[in-house]
Amino acid sequence: MKGRYDDIINTQWPQPSLKEKMPLSDRAKIFMPFAALKGFEELIEKTAQSHNGTTKSSSESETDD
Repeated sequence: MKGRYDDIINTQWPQPSLKEKMPLSDRAKIFMPFAALKGFEELIEKTAQSHNGTTKSSSESETDD
């Protein structure tokens, strides 16, 4: 049975010879995660901690009735 893409699976594609390939260590830096909003995560944690004492959990509010 012949597969749908058998004609292109192992095809050798021409490699550009004008440029060197980027080293893998430099390539990895491109895909590293980053914080788009610096300090935002800390602000959320601080806000959550300040609200933890003032709000009731859902299980506490059910037992109050």
